Amino acid sequence: MRVGFFGTPEIASYVLQHICNIYEIVFLVSPEDKKCGRDMKIQECAAKEFASCKDIPVLQPKSLKDPEFAAHLESYNADIFVVVAYGKLIPRSIFAMPKYGTINLHPSLLPKYRGAAPVQWALINGDSETGVTVQMINEELDAGDIVLQEKIEIDENINAGDLYDLVFPIGAELVVKSIELLGSGKAEPVKQNDSEATHCGKIDKDTAFINWNNSALKIHNLVRGLNPKPVAWTTFRSHHMKIWKTSVFNGIVPELKPGEVAKFQKKHLLAGTGNGVIEILEIQPENKKKMDGLSFINGYRLAIGEFFE
Repeated sequence: MRVGFFGTPEIASYVLQHICNIYEIVFLVSPEDKKCGRDMKIQECAAKEFASCKDIPVLQPKSLKDPEFAAHLESYNADIFVVVAYGKLIPRSIFAMPKYGTINLHPSLLPKYRGAAPVQWALINGDSETGVTVQMINEELDAGDIVLQEKIEIDENINAGDLYDLVFPIGAELVVKSIELLGSGKAEPVKQNDSEATHCGKIDKDTAFINWNNSALKIHNLVRGLNPKPVAWTTFRSHHMKIWKTSVFNGIVPELKPGEVAKFQKKHLLAGTGNGVIEILEIQPENKKKMDGLSFINGYRLAIGEFFE
């Protein structure tokens, strides 16, 4: 089976490495390299780095709609295309090209969480389960027929990084199984129920800002959903603070107003919310390393009546 692969970040690199041991990868399509950091150095995506090491041809078109690019792609004579977090919509002229079609790996239980950042949003919304879906690509975003799907139970304290560690191997195996089913003619894709579809958008700096009027549980879910990227944040004494890890605090403490900061038993860093109290377990002040709550208490000499702003 000759496989053409479209992908960009770490999850794409992981799946590419996995299927590279089983099938012939005839090309990788990834976005154009970007300049990043203060020195604006060219940075290659994770999928391209792996493909380059394996001498897999890397294609980085400015536009997938370019007829010359489509003709070049067709010359590789791939049997199936696999898409994992490529980041761009693929036109029909491309996804209909291979004889077994084009499949896409999406880390949610489609039709729930079509769109960007489904892993993060499942945690932010406090879901008890999520999953991984392999779907046939069509012209609508994440709306293609489902080839395979597998559920994943979500622990109430797992963060997005930990959840991706579960998603990666499950997703890679589902892609392999889907290729096998499609190639053998045994696949029975199931249409999605569009009436049950939900959509999630990209996460930006405003999404990551902590609203202390929300409940302790809602803030806790936001923090774990945005760890390790982009990380929930607040301000304290007019300085930017990243909040990496929290827990809903169930002990008996004095009543705290939303955002009010307090130390409890000299070692617990607590903050009031709109409903309940949250403990800050890991915090990172601006231009400093991450620290635990006790280190923050000792370093900042908290006064009564101070607030996260």
